[in-house]
Amino acid sequence: MAESVEDFLFENVGSPVEEKEIKLERFKSPFKIKSLTADEVSDLRKQATKRVLNRKTHKYEQETDENQFQDLVVAEAVVSPNLNNEKLQTSWGCIAKPEEVLKKMLKVGEYTELSQAIMDLSGLNDDDSSEDLVEEAKN
Repeated sequence: MAESVEDFLFENVGSPVEEKEIKLERFKSPFKIKSLTADEVSDLRKQATKRVLNRKTHKYEQETDENQFQDLVVAEAVVSPNLNNEKLQTSWGCIAKPEEVLKKMLKVGEYTELSQAIMDLSGLNDDDSSEDLVEEAKN
């Protein structure tokens, strides 16, 4: 079967971004989330990565704060409510910190549920973690 570049053109495939509603019991309206593209995830990872000095080697190394990365991913994927809304941020005491709003709004189980839905929608589920793939390759 001959492959055609036509099969990969945007107009023939469509946007990789999908949306979904997640209903959490405590809230009247559902949360609306979107999948993230590889570019978006890469940008968020850069935001959560800092240069730190390794005291043993005296060289700078890249270190990613995985918790911050996770918070940025979740905040970026939430379409509704608008986490950048000033009234919402003021209500929860998190001015100019959209990723902090969710952490104040949600119980830990709700945050996990929302986070898991975002990961699944974006194709970032834990089932295929890189550690598992490395271990599988060793065997």
